[in-house]
Order: sequence, then structure tokens, then C-alpha cells
Amino acid sequence: METQILTLDGCKRELKITMSAAELEPHYEKAYREAQPEIQMQGFRKGKVPIHLIKKNYGKAIEANAAEDIASAMFQSAVEENDLHPVGQPQLRDVQRNADGSLGFTIVYEVLPEFELQSYRGLEIDKLVYPVTDEDIDREVENLQLKQAQLEDAEQITDEMHFVTVRLNPIDAATGMTLIGAKSEEIRVFLKNEPVGSELKTSLLNLKVGDTFRYAVPANQENGGGLGTPMQASVQEIKRVVVPEFTNEFVETLTGGQITSTEELRQDFEKQIRIARDRSIDTLLNDQIVQKILNAHDFEPPQSLVSQVVASMLQDEVEQLPDKKLPKNFDVRRYAEARTPVARNTAKWMILRERIIEEEKIEVTDADIDNHVEELAASLNMGEANFEYLRSAIAADENLQGRLMHEKVMEVLRGYAIITEKDFDPKAAEAVEELA
Repeated sequence: METQILTLDGCKRELKITMSAAELEPHYEKAYREAQPEIQMQGFRKGKVPIHLIKKNYGKAIEANAAEDIASAMFQSAVEENDLHPVGQPQLRDVQRNADGSLGFTIVYEVLPEFELQSYRGLEIDKLVYPVTDEDIDREVENLQLKQAQLEDAEQITDEMHFVTVRLNPIDAATGMTLIGAKSEEIRVFLKNEPVGSELKTSLLNLKVGDTFRYAVPANQENGGGLGTPMQASVQEIKRVVVPEFTNEFVETLTGGQITSTEELRQDFEKQIRIARDRSIDTLLNDQIVQKILNAHDFEPPQSLVSQVVASMLQDEVEQLPDKKLPKNFDVRRYAEARTPVARNTAKWMILRERIIEEEKIEVTDADIDNHVEELAASLNMGEANFEYLRSAIAADENLQGRLMHEKVMEVLRGYAIITEKDFDPKAAEAVEELA
């Protein structure tokens, strides 16, 4: 068997394999034997046709069908003999049949890119200092009260603590008359959720059931924003939102006695907000580190790896759908094109991360798994008796191994980073809240 390896563009490689007729003969004999049980000929029972007759009557077709299997087997042999490290699925591009009975295979595959790992130590990154304030806790308390609120019929909208049902009828802008045949619609508005200065909020305040006003529905972003169709709006129903008082009794009843005072609940809210923000700030730190490392390395990841990442992203989104099925006319090609830039960076980071793991000799140990299980058991209020059961249930989870490895890698990189604390600003705070 003769082999020749050619370097194409980027990560692509081309392997040319030539096999003589003598080298092919054992593979063909195997193919004849595998085909024998399904072959029928006059004078013979099914599966009992002699090999020499199978070869005479069906030899060329069987040999042609066997070419792909032979190419796959020879590719694996070439991988082992030449210490190749293919990425993704190799592709059989061409089979050349020669007059002397030899075969030539052309197989295209990809390998990881060759690059010099740049320093990932001493990266300068910013850490957002975003303390929890009384106002943050007040908002949580207010949201809790709203979730437990009661709705009462009201005659007039006296403040923003009202739900209002409004009927909208399209009108002609010039005449102010209702458009004949135009379809009306009803919307339900909680005034407190409307932004300050909202035309709808301003128009509704102090109105009663049956009152009307003109209102231009904002056009959606796809239509360029601005004002949409003018409407005649009429108040159909008013409900006053009555929130319960924030008292010790309210807290104790709501939590089933687990928390007995308003101050204790506020402390719990402060803890939850801080944990969520710390997690989000860590995510922002990690993102900065990853982006700086990506920017320091100029190489293209194998396309096969990028495609795998896109497929994984799509599968994750499918899993979030109610019926776990894509819409009937879903355009997979457009989806792939839109996700490819992110998938390319993800694939690139996967390659870099493996090099860093190798360089730092990072590994997930039994102690790491035990610590994770202990934290999980504590969060679930599980006793020691259930520890071994929980450990055996999750220790073999490959996804868990991946998450723990990611955490260890980022912990190492953060340890090397030069971190500067910066007070939050509104834009940065908004970014953290979105992550939280």
C-alpha cells in the first residue's frame, strides 16, 4: 500500500492511498462472503451459491460496493502508521480504478491547526464592583408583594397601581372616523410597568370606564419604529392592584414559617442578589479572559469542528421547544449561517482550552467530584446517608466532568490575571442584570 499526504488550505489534508490487485484480493474475498447469504441463483438455494460463481456473475458490483469500506479500513491503518490525528469525519473524494486492477483512494480530512500558544498569564481585565443596595432589596420586596396582590374593581384610574383593559379601534388620521371593516383589538395594561413618560400611561391616568382618547400605537422595530396606525382607545375595565402589607405575619405565612420576620427576608433577598451578581460578574470576567486569549491567536478552526458546534447549538435549542421539534419550514441553512461566527469562536476556544489544560496539567479529580456532590447535597438538604447514592448517580456524567473542567480552567486563568476593580456604571449594571 502506498500513501501520500498532501497539505491543502488551512486544516485540510488529502491522503492518497494506492492498493495493488494482490492487496485488494483479501478485501474482495471478504465482501464476496458477506454478500453470499443474500444471493440466489437457479439451481442453488439462497445463500448456497459458490463463491466462484458469485465472483463471475456479481464480482464487479460487489467490488465496487466494497470500495468505500476498504477505503475506510485503509484510512484507519494510515492514521495509525503515520500518527495522524484527524478531526471530524473524513470524506472519500475519489476512487480511481486502474487497468492493472489496483485502486487509488483520495480521502480528505482535517487536523487541528498548528500554532504557538501565546501567554495567557498576566491578562489585564476589569472586575465590576456592583454592591447590593437597599433599593435593590426594596424592588425584590415590591415584586413579591405584587405576586401576592389582589385585584379589585375600580371606577377610576387614580394611580399607576391599576390594570386597565383598553379596546383599540383604527381610525382615519384625516377625519378621525373609525375605519369601516377594520378589526379592533383589546390590550391589558399594568400602568406601573409602563415606562415613565409613556403616552399610554399619561393618557390613561384619571380616566373612568367608558372614557375614550386617541392613541397612536408605536410601530414595531421591523417597520422602523415611530408611530403606527392612529387608534381610538376606550377604557373597558379597571382593576385596582391591592398589595398586602409587608409584615412579619405576611412573611411567615408566605414562607411556611421558614422565615419569620421582614428583616430576615430582606437579608435572604440580599444574599440571593449577591450570589446572582457574583456569578454574573464571574461570567463577565471569564468572557474577558476568553476574548483576550482568542484575540491573541490567529488561526482558523477545522470546519468540521465548527459544524459540530452549530449542530450542538441547534440541538440545545430544539430541546427547549415544547414538542422538541423544529418548525415545519425551519431554514437550517440560514440558521447555520447566522450561528457560524459564534460557533467558530467556540471551536477556536475549545482548541485553545485543550492546549491550556495540557500546558497546566489540569485534571478533574475524585476530590473535585466529591466537593461538587457535597455542595449539591447541602443545597438539597440531603444527609450523609444519601451522599454515596448522589455521587454514584452523577459522577459518571460526562457533562458534569466538562463543567468541572471548565470551572478549573477558568479558576487557573483568573488566578493568573491582573484584575482591576471598577465601580459599576448604568450600562455595566444593565449588562450584569441581563446575565443574572
